[in-house]
Amino acid sequence: MALTEPTAADDPLNRLLLLGVSARSVVAALRDPLFAEEPDRARLIAGLKQFGCEEGLVLATCERIEFLVVTRPGQRVAGQLLQLIAAAAGCTPAALAGQSYCHMGEDALRHLMAVAASLESQVIGEPQVLGQVKQCYRAAQEAGIAGPYLAAATQAAFAAAKRVRSETPIGQQASSMALTAVQVARDLFGRFDALNLLWLGLGEMGEMLSDDFAEAGVAQRLVMHASLARAEAAARRLGCNVAPWEELDRHLAEADIVISDAGTGRFTLARAQVAAALKKRRHRPVLLIDAGVPADIEPGTGDLADAFVYDLDDLERLASQQSGGRAAASGQAWGLVEDELASFLRAQAERPATPSVVALRQHFEAVRRQVLESGDLPAAEATRLLVNKLLHGPSEALRRSVAEDPAQAGRLEEMLRRLFDLPDDAVDAVDKEREEP
Repeated sequence: MALTEPTAADDPLNRLLLLGVSARSVVAALRDPLFAEEPDRARLIAGLKQFGCEEGLVLATCERIEFLVVTRPGQRVAGQLLQLIAAAAGCTPAALAGQSYCHMGEDALRHLMAVAASLESQVIGEPQVLGQVKQCYRAAQEAGIAGPYLAAATQAAFAAAKRVRSETPIGQQASSMALTAVQVARDLFGRFDALNLLWLGLGEMGEMLSDDFAEAGVAQRLVMHASLARAEAAARRLGCNVAPWEELDRHLAEADIVISDAGTGRFTLARAQVAAALKKRRHRPVLLIDAGVPADIEPGTGDLADAFVYDLDDLERLASQQSGGRAAASGQAWGLVEDELASFLRAQAERPATPSVVALRQHFEAVRRQVLESGDLPAAEATRLLVNKLLHGPSEALRRSVAEDPAQAGRLEEMLRRLFDLPDDAVDAVDKEREEP
């Protein structure tokens, strides 16, 4: 059977495309349509399946919508993928101009690994994203669109995320910030059992902070969101109370700790609004944690008497005084991503040789067994016989090849050096030995 040489078009890496948007890449006006609700992953998958890509994966979370596809040779789908995202946002593809991103080949793999390792999150190091990526991959598997290449790529991304979390402090950064917030509250209030916590927005950092405060002893937690249905779903999942957004001013006056992480691009809490709440509280102190990206609380609010405002930079600065800065950890994490990317690419490049290597091992094992079954030979004789049998076929093939085409002698010699790790001067030494009388 004739063998055909693989072409560049056969390599899935050359047909790998990632296109998407995130809460960091789009303007504020599009964040609510895209991310105020959990993305309809099933609908996005159904839309992707219509394009007939060779493989596909939909990364749809509360802060990103991304399509990772292996296209068929000559297939162009970037425009269609952008139309799917635009439909989810209720806008035209033109409205997303300059707000989406597209990566190809190695860059697409690097982005996937960085997302899984939480290096592309609004809050670097937040722990939920890896589980979200795994859910997205399972959904792609169940839909029958995740083939062998993306299976290997996502496993490599999971391995990169695991190394980042276990070998660098960046995986603990978000947790350290949350624990720092709890300590700030403890310094301010002392006991937690009589405090009320108000959580606005439903972001990942806000959920982590809310959970940590609950573990520290804050029993009364109220969650509010512009979408009451989404707030109710979060309240059921996390054991919180819920209230409609229209009642924000009343509950703001009752809250001792306020976590805001809507990140809509407009201020969720105005300075005058907080001032009015403090007046109703008779100026009992309130801790306001601005976990929004961009900021949720109007600048100057912290100047109000009895209003203690901390944003993520403040919490990170306090946490880093004990655990070291993020810059060094981030650099180390990106280095691990590059290591895992190189390892994955190397493994994929070596895959075509795998059947030949396996066949060679099987052949050697068969010859070994043949020698063992030939009789009760002394060890030295058995090993000599084994070496002769193993080298007979390759030696004869090498001699025939050089006889048929002497010009390829140098290429075959170089191949032998590489296959058997021969010293560079091994062949020259044999020639010299043969020339000596």
